[in-house]
Amino acid sequence: MASIEEVESLFPALVGTSYSEESDPTDTYNCIAFAFEDYSNWWWPRPGYGIYWPLGFPLSDSVDVLIDIFKAYGYSECDDSEVERGFEKVAIYSISLRIKHAARQLRSGRWASKLGEEQDIEHEKAEHLHNSSYGSATHFLKRHRADWEDVTT
Repeated sequence: MASIEEVESLFPALVGTSYSEESDPTDTYNCIAFAFEDYSNWWWPRPGYGIYWPLGFPLSDSVDVLIDIFKAYGYSECDDSEVERGFEKVAIYSISLRIKHAARQLRSGRWASKLGEEQDIEHEKAEHLHNSSYGSATHFLKRHRADWEDVTT
């Protein structure tokens, strides 16, 4: 498991914030799978044993392809990471419009991320994971969740 020091070294914007480790390390799933709440597959746009990518979508790490996949799962593009009553959001992190990470917003308004083969964490803001490896949260999508209607904004 990545130590607190290692996590904070990789993600300096987490220092001094309220974040928490939520799982043990695993290589069963990655951040993209985690954003889709799939804990059984490693999603990445390349063929290989143990790697999943939805049928009908190009094997490309282009942000546009991932956006199309999220749209197929009921998401639509939105402008920001702010909490919206009745909506679940995801953030796509990229460098030069190439996928580097994805995170999902929880009902509480906090964000959840899977750190590669390491642990899952909850963090206050999507921006707290900006770094030279993940880039920044460049695209946001949302989908309606009737069971989240009571979330206050």
